Amino acid sequence: MAIDHLNTNPGSAPKLLSTRHHDAIVELLSDEIPSNLFQLCWLGNHGVRPLGQPDLFSFRGYPGDQERLGAVSLVITGRLLLIYARTSELAEAFGRWYRDRGMRFEHVVSPASSVEPFWRAYAGPQDGGDIRARLNRGQSMYVLEPNAWSAEDSAAAGSAVPDGLRYATSDDMEDVYAASARMHHEETLEDPIQTKPREFRRHVRHRINSDRSFVWYDGDELIFKADVSAQGHFGVQISGVYTTPERRGQGVATRGMHHICRHLFDREVPRIVLYFNDNNGAARRVYERVGFSYYTDYQTIFVADPATS
Repeated sequence: MAIDHLNTNPGSAPKLLSTRHHDAIVELLSDEIPSNLFQLCWLGNHGVRPLGQPDLFSFRGYPGDQERLGAVSLVITGRLLLIYARTSELAEAFGRWYRDRGMRFEHVVSPASSVEPFWRAYAGPQDGGDIRARLNRGQSMYVLEPNAWSAEDSAAAGSAVPDGLRYATSDDMEDVYAASARMHHEETLEDPIQTKPREFRRHVRHRINSDRSFVWYDGDELIFKADVSAQGHFGVQISGVYTTPERRGQGVATRGMHHICRHLFDREVPRIVLYFNDNNGAARRVYERVGFSYYTDYQTIFVADPATS
């Protein structure tokens, strides 16, 4: 799709995109739908520009070949950056621009093919000190589609939905909050109850209230949880999968994920994606038993606080 009204180049500032660029953004991100599913869902749910909250998020883009969009970034609340670029040069152009503008992100997460060149250009000296990674996680993006799901032998997961597996409700808030914090601490080496308790509580409550958290109780004990971090026309992204340490290695996560995926496919979701740290062999085994398969390398960089770096 030609975008003749996008006349910037990689040496200049990326264009702040507007509603008229919607189809061009979709065309670009559809190159790799599983990798870009979060951005596609955000676009579908919120549009290209926020209404009444100009600082909530922004899409910016660089042109590519044949007058098409070649790279796009999504910045949410000035702290989270997602990026997809058809070339490393365009990813680097974003890195230089955000660095020179003094943008201090907390997280950068996207396909490694875009994150790595972005980070090379972004990290380094600038006003206020160097930008450094607190944690740089190599990850794997996995995908499951209905055709692969129907071909899987799911007998090991059991045919009946486990008693106690359901959507979380407000009554589960404290249990889900505590489990989410433990999972976050394990994955990021940061305890959100210590660093941002109110924000984290709002985040957990929002997912519960919007039917985006699944829980599995054994009696009064929460033994498993999983969240929907993105959902829309292109599919669902699962995150926050957590089994209590005492119940790991007992098939709980495999069985829970199996039935969550069954539920989502019954709703005619076209694909389910998730990503996990490359050093988490247990998670890899669970997802492959459920039917997920490797799609691409992914990467999350947690940026160091300049006050402590």
